[in-house]
Formats: sequence, structure tokens, C-alpha cells
Amino acid sequence: MLVHGVTSSSRTWWRVGPALAERGYRVLAVDLRGHGASPRAVAGLSMTDLAADVAETVTAEPGTDPPGSLGPAVELLAGHSLGALVALQLVSSDPGFARRLVLEDPPGSSSIDWAGLAAAIEADTRLATADPAALRHDLEAANPAWPPGEAERRVADLADCDGRAIGAALRAGVPFDLAALLAAAPLPTLMLLAEEALGSNLTGLDRKAAIEALPNGSTRVLPAAHSIHREALDPWLAALDAWVAADG
Repeated sequence: MLVHGVTSSSRTWWRVGPALAERGYRVLAVDLRGHGASPRAVAGLSMTDLAADVAETVTAEPGTDPPGSLGPAVELLAGHSLGALVALQLVSSDPGFARRLVLEDPPGSSSIDWAGLAAAIEADTRLATADPAALRHDLEAANPAWPPGEAERRVADLADCDGRAIGAALRAGVPFDLAALLAAAPLPTLMLLAEEALGSNLTGLDRKAAIEALPNGSTRVLPAAHSIHREALDPWLAALDAWVAADG
């Protein structure tokens, strides 16, 4: 089960999904409300709302164990950024939902300029519709480590995203305590962090508290910026494989 970050969509997992399928997983990637093909949202963008949407998506899928139950339906629940927070919220409300949890560069509450992020999201989503070629060019220039086709998918994600509603939700506040959520996570958890110098969304004291909240060996720092799976897929998968093998 793959949960994307803010302004992204299930498209972001276009290389991760097949790689996990090769490892024997049946992969499901969701679009959170206000993103991708999911309905637009003028409200209901809290972590609790988004986690409930993910749970509903999984329980509606054929092949859950047993059908229509809350699980443990998911062998591996992975979330990037906002998706990591949603995944943590989900397992805190339903500890049996998943067997393993992978968190890719979750944000720290004081590591982000939330008002600045809201303004950037609103500007990027407008540009994705008004001048997608210019935005694609800017993304390619700013992210040379991205593989071919990644910037085009990113533009499509932004064009599909309800930037106005998401910006309003961010300005209203995003209350969460990442370290407390991690400490309370009732299942084996792997945290994959970007390097601070390259643009991680978990920095300073937030980062220190988050790492200390997990058992030793449960955090890996990978040579990438915030979207690790976009520019460092091989290290992402290698860290996952080693962790799963060690966990048995």
C-alpha cells in the first residue's frame, strides 16, 4: 500500500510499484482526496480524514484478509511526506491495519514554513494548468537527478491537485507531533530520510527527536533530497530489502 505526499498522486510510485511487484507484493497506490483522480475537497483534509479514506480504499479492495475487514490487510504500508503522516495516523487508530510501516522523509512540524508552502503550492498548481511546459522545464532544471519522464508526471500531478483547498488547509495549521506518533507506532517501522543538506523536510530538533523515537537501526539516511524514491530508487529499495530480511 503506497501513500503519496502533498500535491502528488499515485503516479509518483510509477517505478516503486513495479519493483515491489517483482518482489511478490500485490501493490495498491492511492490518490488522497484533493489529489489525482480523487474528488476535490473544500474541507476534510485533516490527517484523520485522509487516514479514513485510505482505510476505506483498502477494505473495499478484493483480496483483503478477510474480505471487507480492516486486516491486517496490508503487509507493507509505505508513505512519503504527508503520506507518511497519514500512514502513522492510520496505524495509530487501527494497530492491526498493517504488518510493516515504511516512512519516507516525513516532515517535522517546525521544519516547514507552512504558509510559504501553501503559497508555493497555489502558484505551482496554477502554472501547471496555465503553462505546463514552463513548469516542466523548471522542474527538470531544479532536479537533475530525476529520471526521464519524472518532471512530466510531476506537472500532471500538480494540474490534478486542488491547490486552493490544500493551501487553505496548510494555512489553517497542521498539528502533529511526529516523534510521539513514531514512538506510539505499534509495528516494525523503517524511516528513510533524505540528507538535510540536500533538502530533507525533517531537520534540526525535529529530526533528532524523530530518530530517537525509533529503535536503533530503524532509520536510514539516503543520498537524496526530499523525494527519495524519485532520485535514489535503488538505495530506497536496497534499504527496504535489507530491513525486511533482517526483520524476518
